[in-house]
Amino acid sequence: MSIMGYRLGRRGFMTGLLGVSSLPLLGPLPVAAQDQPLGFFGYGDGAGYKRLFDAFEKMSGKKVSFEGVPFADLQNTIVQRFRTGNSGIDVFLVDPTYIPTFDKLGILTDLTSAFAEKSKGVLFPSDLQGATYNGKMLSMPIGESTQLLFYNKKLLAKAGVEAPGVSPDARLTWDKLIDLAKKVQKGGAEIGFGFEQVDRYYQLQILPESLGGGPGVKGEDLLTPDVANDGWLQAGKWYGSIFADGVASRGPTSTTEMADLFKAGRLAFFVGSPWQIAGFNKVEGLDYAAAPHPYFAGGKAVTPSESWHFGVAAGATNADLAMEFLNYAGLDKDGSLFASDEDFLSANIATSAEVLKTLPQQNSNLKGIDLLISYELANTAVRRPRTLGYLQLEELVTRAWSDIRNGSDAAQTFTQLQSELERSFKRIER
Repeated sequence: MSIMGYRLGRRGFMTGLLGVSSLPLLGPLPVAAQDQPLGFFGYGDGAGYKRLFDAFEKMSGKKVSFEGVPFADLQNTIVQRFRTGNSGIDVFLVDPTYIPTFDKLGILTDLTSAFAEKSKGVLFPSDLQGATYNGKMLSMPIGESTQLLFYNKKLLAKAGVEAPGVSPDARLTWDKLIDLAKKVQKGGAEIGFGFEQVDRYYQLQILPESLGGGPGVKGEDLLTPDVANDGWLQAGKWYGSIFADGVASRGPTSTTEMADLFKAGRLAFFVGSPWQIAGFNKVEGLDYAAAPHPYFAGGKAVTPSESWHFGVAAGATNADLAMEFLNYAGLDKDGSLFASDEDFLSANIATSAEVLKTLPQQNSNLKGIDLLISYELANTAVRRPRTLGYLQLEELVTRAWSDIRNGSDAAQTFTQLQSELERSFKRIER
């Protein structure tokens, strides 16, 4: 499952952190590390990493023992396991937005000396930056993501609308896109435009970012809310307008439902993820292509990005083996190729290039999409902010976008959001 599909109940995670200012030191386990498999902690059954585990065993002679919990329980369970003392974990999945919290709790091994210099030129610079907090590299970036503008070629042709180009130079402005979407609607399309991840922070952070409004927080520690500036207000007004005009539908809102609308030929333009391509290609008669993610006129081109990282547990019994595993999964071309099974795209530059070159071979309509995605990852990718307040930021901002989608005034909504975030952030222990 993609990290962007992850929704964690705030109460559950905060309960896990309640009263935790430091964690107990992890004592040694009785069995020698060299006699134990590498303990990997994640969600589900680990099927997405099976090829990686098998390849690592073949390469190193060491088995990987996977332990998983339900997706929604991952973060809270990680914290609780470390509170007990010996976590029994060597490597675990890290949502990089929680790096500040995990660093504060002392549950991540500092990887700086082992990988910081070694990763330069191998990993996308933005991913390496996203793994770094307070000057320390604390996780190994594994997966990547971006967003594309998919469109239904038949619907556009029926309406006499010229299809957009795939080059970054052909990037549409949001206003131009909506104008085209309305024309395609008049030509017979049920819905003109839709986002894959309706209202979600990951998907919509780029709207105010494109207008210079920033990620919603500022300051050295990113704990000063900043969601009532002109960039956010303009973005909110635009977002509300596309639903008020009917070019975008107020429902459905789930990622699966939005993708299904596009597959069914009911949606003309769709901003979504490259991992949808495999599903789109299986739909008989779906004639589609992709173009660059739009931006606001006068603003900058930015795209949502990032995905799962791997972290080495503080006090890991198999610390040396864990480091070897991270090197293989993140920096080795073969290992990172297997690791990309879960996320489709890799944080490893060479591996992503290898994965991407197969896309035009799968569908002739996708010629040039590999170059486009590589360009976006290298030039327009935006990280979610590394703040101790991210949990509150994501929850409250997502709710505000939802209110605006359903008709609330953007200026009033974001002004109220500013006050709510200020109150919430005051309760965060620095």
